[in-house]
Amino acid sequence: MLTVGDIADRLDLLAPPASACEWDNPGLLVGRRDKEVFRVCVALDATMDVISEAIESGCDMIVTHHPIIFKGIKCINDSSALGIKLMDLIHNDVAVYSMHTNYDSCPGGMGDIVCETLGFEKSKIMDPTGYVPVGNENGTPEGLSISAPELVTDNSGNTVEIKEYGIGFVAKLPNVMTCDELAQLVKEKFDLPFVSFYDAGAPIKTIACCPGSGRSELKEVLYLHVDAFISGDMGHHEGIDLNEEGVSLIDAGHYGLEHIFVEHIGNFLRDSFPEADIVKDYYRFPAKAL
Repeated sequence: MLTVGDIADRLDLLAPPASACEWDNPGLLVGRRDKEVFRVCVALDATMDVISEAIESGCDMIVTHHPIIFKGIKCINDSSALGIKLMDLIHNDVAVYSMHTNYDSCPGGMGDIVCETLGFEKSKIMDPTGYVPVGNENGTPEGLSISAPELVTDNSGNTVEIKEYGIGFVAKLPNVMTCDELAQLVKEKFDLPFVSFYDAGAPIKTIACCPGSGRSELKEVLYLHVDAFISGDMGHHEGIDLNEEGVSLIDAGHYGLEHIFVEHIGNFLRDSFPEADIVKDYYRFPAKAL
């Protein structure tokens, strides 16, 4: 019998919750570990539409990128959209598991997939958040507890090679591009209706990329001395500030790069649990432009 706990444990190995940013809230957020699972819905967000469709189609579990419960809540009732969603999930015995910044930073996770989709070769992590012994990238939380590069030995006294993990990536482009060309590449590769870009006017040879929201990474981008930054949730002032520092900005929107989560995790679950029916709730770009 396949259970919610079986799926949660497997996803914990893929992207250990201990590697998430300290402000994050990944993991099994709603539901019973012993609940039997026949059908799983994979989505970017547990929106009302996603939850309704999951319930109507007989899903036992929803796996999302963004946590449905992010900040502390004091009550669960019908006075808020979140309360209504949680009540619907609990009433229909549907579990929700989320993998957020732990998925962003895990080997083969969001950053690596975005880099591969763009056809770039990652040179390093954009914002390292920790270090893990090589060979234990998807291991126990203890394997992710190293906070700075250091000489590590195992129980036998042997030196252990360590590898950094973290948010985003830096890459050197195979060919020099203009900002227009890079923006068009992002738009085409991620099948987006539009992207915004701020052109600093210089040829682009190196880029940094932070899928999702990159507003908190601007100092790191400038420190890296790259020619362009690809991210989402960027604003007018961020674009101007980066341009004045000689850095072009490609704003693909928060959904723009992250919607690949659905395809990747959907395929991962299908391969890991062939006995389950995996439903991929493909992203719906929330913003429209005239």
